[in-house]
Amino acid sequence: MKLNRRTVVLGAIASVAAPLPALAQKRYGPGVSDTEIRIGSTMPFSGPVSILGTLGKTSLAYFNKLNEEGGINGRRIKLIQYDDGYNPGKALELTRRLVEQDEVSFIFETVGTATNNAIYRYLNGKKIPQLLIFSGASKWKDVASAPFTISGMPTYDAEGRVYARWILENMPTAKIAVLMQNDDFGRDYLAGIKAGLGDKAKDMIVAQSTYETTDASVDSQVVSLKGSGANVFISLSNGKFTVQSMKKAHDIGWKPQVILPLGSSSLAAIMRPAGAEAGKGAITGVYNKPVSDPQFDKDPGVVGLREFLKKWLPEADPTDSLVGGGYTAAQVLENILRRCGDDLTRENIMKQASSLSGLSTPLLMPGITLSTSEKDHELYGHLWLQRFDGNSWVPFGKALSV
Repeated sequence: MKLNRRTVVLGAIASVAAPLPALAQKRYGPGVSDTEIRIGSTMPFSGPVSILGTLGKTSLAYFNKLNEEGGINGRRIKLIQYDDGYNPGKALELTRRLVEQDEVSFIFETVGTATNNAIYRYLNGKKIPQLLIFSGASKWKDVASAPFTISGMPTYDAEGRVYARWILENMPTAKIAVLMQNDDFGRDYLAGIKAGLGDKAKDMIVAQSTYETTDASVDSQVVSLKGSGANVFISLSNGKFTVQSMKKAHDIGWKPQVILPLGSSSLAAIMRPAGAEAGKGAITGVYNKPVSDPQFDKDPGVVGLREFLKKWLPEADPTDSLVGGGYTAAQVLENILRRCGDDLTRENIMKQASSLSGLSTPLLMPGITLSTSEKDHELYGHLWLQRFDGNSWVPFGKALSV
């Protein structure tokens, strides 16, 4: 085509008038500017499970690293964290403060089923993303009732099914005793275990006992469970209660096969305080490579974690699974925000979080990738099992579908 002045001018006008691609248009929601993305989080930095605050400390350190490197798409991440003490009422109060006063874009990584239960209606009602929370309650899979909530860990129900499958395959005549926290955390795990055992559940589970998070000790429950004659002890517990349950079982001479929730398997917070002999042989789930296992010493993901901690969180124990949990969660969120480009509305942040496909991060175990969809917020489709050898956790078998 022959160009003349009229053609060029008209072409220029048409070019300006034409809509730009969506990614080129800057669209911001609350908490976002050209230079910053404000994120909110409440954490149990104090209280009965204060060790879980390690998750938040690690994520904060990771975002500090990103900020020094230029942030995400040129924007610094400002993670505002408050201590909820693992108190649901306090978590709601502080979440409202984050939204209404600090004007954060969304909520990230809140720890605990009870605390997330306290805030999810408020956040979903306002269409504020509640992302990568550390609660595996089954309700977070229900997109209809919690469309703006995505868990950052496998659901308790799915994890429980994996443990049940292992028992059926390896200890088919087992007698099972269950200690459980008396809330959705314990009930969801137990529901998964029973579903996994199927018709055999009523015969294989010979004893159950509960505790409240306000209790001082679970010693009496463990003594009672030993009396059932069980040779498998599933401790659906958290923090100090997990330590107590293993120590008491060992002290009274009870030597069952111990199974622990993956979130209650930290070397620093659980296994070492319980003692090597009390925990030796215990089994739990795992999705991150255990840094304590020598086979991963030269793994790029593990090497990267160690180098990161050396500079940004030197007081942290690299072998602590909670450190790995916070590290992976921060990397997943980084991916989500990079995918958003310059469209950082709450709607698009949620859209990107709900459309992950085969995402892998450096610390994830082989065969584990992360996917979500608008109709399915179950982030993890596979888990490994690992066994405590008295010093470290050692994965065995292969990635198992949940």
